[in-house]
Amino acid sequence: MENVTGEVVEQLLNGDQVVLVDYFAKWCGPCKSLMPRLSELQSEYPNAKFVSVDVDENIDHAMKMGIRSVPTVMIYKGGELVDRSSGANSDTFYKNILNNL
Repeated sequence: MENVTGEVVEQLLNGDQVVLVDYFAKWCGPCKSLMPRLSELQSEYPNAKFVSVDVDENIDHAMKMGIRSVPTVMIYKGGELVDRSSGANSDTFYKNILNNL
């Protein structure tokens, strides 16, 4: 999973693809457990772009997106927000959303 800036996320959202954005912090325990699982899921969804954004390094973007807790995962399709969840959910939770896009 590629770690990107807020500007890159905004560019990705201008496209037509499915984009999963994991907002995280290096000090966050649940973030550390979620990221490897999302990286594994990425291989099951080759048509989706999975990226992560460090909120401490992208404070303005995180504030703009309304990120109040980490991890927060936002899933978009064609630039439209499809799902937003906080906390480290189960793999099945994310698969159910991605399978219906």
